[in-house]
Amino acid sequence: MIILCVLLLVACANHEGIYEPACIAYEGDRIELRTGRFEWQRFTDQRTVDSDGNLVEPFPEYPKIGTYSMDAERLELVSSGGVRLADWYLVKHAGEHYLLSREQHEAFLDAHEMPGCPLRLTRAGT
Repeated sequence: MIILCVLLLVACANHEGIYEPACIAYEGDRIELRTGRFEWQRFTDQRTVDSDGNLVEPFPEYPKIGTYSMDAERLELVSSGGVRLADWYLVKHAGEHYLLSREQHEAFLDAHEMPGCPLRLTRAGT
């Protein structure tokens, strides 16, 4: 029983960390996974101002925070308000860990090639 718990903790720790675009991106997602919790941020370099000259927040509903669980390679995100968010998929390819959207994952399964600019594990959890 203890060995099973240790193996589960090690398996969970393998995917923890910060996932950021694997390319130069001017807009995209950044997802941090840590001890069963997530923080999902969106970013862009585009700046918009309103008629009064005030900066308009491009993603007012972000960051999203909550808990996550794993079902095989599928990552299920549930917001702190209890809303199930989009599923992501953890994939190890060519020695790198990636977090793919549903569409990217389907393209990866079809072509056996990593789709353009996926989220890559850039800073592993400690």
